[in-house]
Amino acid sequence: MSVSVKSVLVTLGIALGAMGATAATTTTASADVRGGIFIGGPGFEVGFGDYRRGPRYEDRRYRPRNFCRPGKALRKARRRGLRRAHIVRVGPRGVVVRGIKWGERVTMGFARNRHCSVRFVRSRY
Repeated sequence: MSVSVKSVLVTLGIALGAMGATAATTTTASADVRGGIFIGGPGFEVGFGDYRRGPRYEDRRYRPRNFCRPGKALRKARRRGLRRAHIVRVGPRGVVVRGIKWGERVTMGFARNRHCSVRFVRSRY
């Protein structure tokens, strides 16, 4: 690239940065306009983009994956000796699984935390 093209690009980048800075200070009430000027790379790059990426910002219904799922509670109940285990109820606070152990009907409740903690065990439902 020639020197004049580089100087034009640098001037353009500075102008865009100044416009972005003044627009950010004058329109502080508009919360959904987020962006920035990025200058960097091995050569010279000017780009405009959203600095907040990922599902946490794009989807408001984002939920972390570290909670007890019904399948995990079912596997844990089977490991604890529950035969013919099946899921009875799934709620925001817990998962309830029923089955048979030692010939008796047993109900097990698991918390919706990361480790599927056992909340209760009841015989004969």
